[in-house]
Amino acid sequence: MYDPIIDVIKIIVFIVVLAITITLLKKTKNKVPTGQISQESLMGQEKLLIWILCFFNPVLAGAILYYGWKKVLPEKAKMANQISFAALGLVFVLLILFFLFFSNGKDDENVPAVVNSPTPAVINSIDPNLDSDSDGILDVIEKAIGTNPNKANTDGDGFNDLQEIKNGFSPLIAGVAEKYTPEQWQVLKDKIKAVDEKFYESVFGTVAVNSTFTCGISTVNDIDGNVYNTVSIGSQCWLKQNLKVTKNSEGESITKYCYNNDNSICNTDGGLYDWSTAMNNSTQEGAQGICPNGWHIPKDSEWYILENGLKDTDKTCDANRSIKWDCDMAGTKIKSGGSSGFNGILAGTRNTDGNCITRKLLADFWSSTEKGDSAWSRSLFSVYSTINRLTSEKAYGFSVRCIKD
Repeated sequence: MYDPIIDVIKIIVFIVVLAITITLLKKTKNKVPTGQISQESLMGQEKLLIWILCFFNPVLAGAILYYGWKKVLPEKAKMANQISFAALGLVFVLLILFFLFFSNGKDDENVPAVVNSPTPAVINSIDPNLDSDSDGILDVIEKAIGTNPNKANTDGDGFNDLQEIKNGFSPLIAGVAEKYTPEQWQVLKDKIKAVDEKFYESVFGTVAVNSTFTCGISTVNDIDGNVYNTVSIGSQCWLKQNLKVTKNSEGESITKYCYNNDNSICNTDGGLYDWSTAMNNSTQEGAQGICPNGWHIPKDSEWYILENGLKDTDKTCDANRSIKWDCDMAGTKIKSGGSSGFNGILAGTRNTDGNCITRKLLADFWSSTEKGDSAWSRSLFSVYSTINRLTSEKAYGFSVRCIKD
């Protein structure tokens, strides 16, 4: 909390140090006859006074004395300069020791069972629309319940929020629920449940939640517990991330490929799946496949609705094109960072020989629509503003993006 008294004290100290330093400078210089140089050094009370002045403001006191004495009292100037640097180092050491011993608060085992909740002012200071770690829960809620990865101490009482939760802290505090409509608050409760169901039940109980799904606000969980944001584009609702699920809706393990077998890339870009795996061995257009319940692998016609709706008004967009880039500017809008919010990550492709290529250059997405022994797909290219519609062998590993039923 801002305290103006601290600023007043700082100003007073500055003025006092400045006044004493200038007085000392004039007093000592007046003792030296005009035109002469004295080699007198610092001693006794004079030396102690300079230590004190430099302790409170080593830069101010040291600079004034050094440059003021340099020509007529060079020995004192040299010693004052040394004292100011020594005092500056001492201040840094003391600050480091202070933070080491006093900034970490109490040990977890000493946390009391009942503590003060973060104040509404603290909660309100956080951007209510920000999700900085992209886990599907707004920062304002994470600050309130303590699930943020930094285990913040939002109320400044020396105990991190996560430990407070374990000792009876409730997220239902003044200033949080009031930020949202009842429907939005219910969605946020659902997000909390998705992240930590045990904690959710301990706070809200085990009664089933009849939440209203709102595309663009609500999130979706896959069977592995991965949380996906949603985005509303025209009449459609899409997942905002590529699937990275490892099981189908029946809980059976499936083959998910990570680019160059790097699991960390799967976490950011999603997995790569062959068509049969993506479809969960179905051949029915619009099948759920490996999408969460209530979602499905988009049809070729649904991809067309998306791209046609996003193309510039003066551009063409041929629904029946094959191996042709079209629907200008829709590609730019769909790619990551594009205005549509689709966030089409250029995750690359896994070839039929098992090699992964074109990450950060190309994105390939499956549709659920077959054509002979192949299936229709869509491609985005880093330097193109258009979208390619083509048929691809089902053995390729492409990204999977789901659309709501």
